[in-house]
Amino acid sequence: MPHSNCSVCQPPTTSFSSHPIGSLDTLARMLKHSIPELENIAATADQRYRIGKRQLKKDGTFRDCYDALGDLKSIHARIQCLILNKVSYPIYLQGSIKDPACPRGQKANARMHTSKRTMITEDVKQFFPSVPSRIVFDIWHRFFRFPPIVASVLTKLTTKDGSLPQGSKTSALLANLVFWEDEWRLVANLHERGIIYTRLIDDITCSSKTDLSTETTTDIITRLHAMARRKGLRLHGGKQTIARAGERLVTTKLVVNVKTALPAELRSAIRASVGRLGRIPKAARMNHRYKRDYHSVSGKVAYLQQHHPNEGGQLREVLRGLAPPPATAEESKHQHSGPS
Repeated sequence: MPHSNCSVCQPPTTSFSSHPIGSLDTLARMLKHSIPELENIAATADQRYRIGKRQLKKDGTFRDCYDALGDLKSIHARIQCLILNKVSYPIYLQGSIKDPACPRGQKANARMHTSKRTMITEDVKQFFPSVPSRIVFDIWHRFFRFPPIVASVLTKLTTKDGSLPQGSKTSALLANLVFWEDEWRLVANLHERGIIYTRLIDDITCSSKTDLSTETTTDIITRLHAMARRKGLRLHGGKQTIARAGERLVTTKLVVNVKTALPAELRSAIRASVGRLGRIPKAARMNHRYKRDYHSVSGKVAYLQQHHPNEGGQLREVLRGLAPPPATAEESKHQHSGPS
């Protein structure tokens, strides 16, 4: 459960308490590079990524997640640790924030909306690729109060082909700051009306303990669209939901009518995937495809255990009996030596 001091009752503004980085020399020393090295890495940053994961979406398009390479990867780690992790993120921001006192994430986000009578969810369309360099520059320059030359280099270091690259260490935390000027005002307005607002990166949820009128829900949705438009972003109309008491209330893929839970159909699908593994003959469990499928199912069971420990624990026991045998010494040698 969130810490008792975690509250959405008095939403503070997002703030950066450390001293601004006043020069390129200071930034270069912080990032462990000379100024020429840093400028070269910034100038060539677009080419310093690889696609780490490509996911097919329901609309037939792909979502690419990127991994930074070499020096850029280590620079991202330092930017994350020395700058972005120094930001005080209000509790209504739930994405990729390390906060032991007030844990954030999918489950913590969902818990804020349990046992409500009205829920509105919205999704920012194509969020990461739609956040352009100019918004990232604005964050570095106006939110962090870094001079233009520092903000410009940081923008080049944290964008790819003119937008935020999904998957990099810095992108999710920068995504939290996209609406830094407007979001706190919206949250305060909603709080005055007894409405809770949270955002998990691109997923926005508003909920109330009372039944909200059509007029009120329309006003909330209008305000959300206006906030997105002011940054040149759009909400995904096809993913908007308005749910009321008596219906299934879902936010960030968790059911929250009474407590957080995975949807029944997802739990059933995970059980079925374990069952399919169990029907594969033992003789076929050494091949690469089985090992790949086993690890995929194991990850799904781990996800189920986070929300349903007993059910997940039972499936984990079944998986232990289905584990592929360890590779022989000869196979391990071949895997590590690679093709000749």
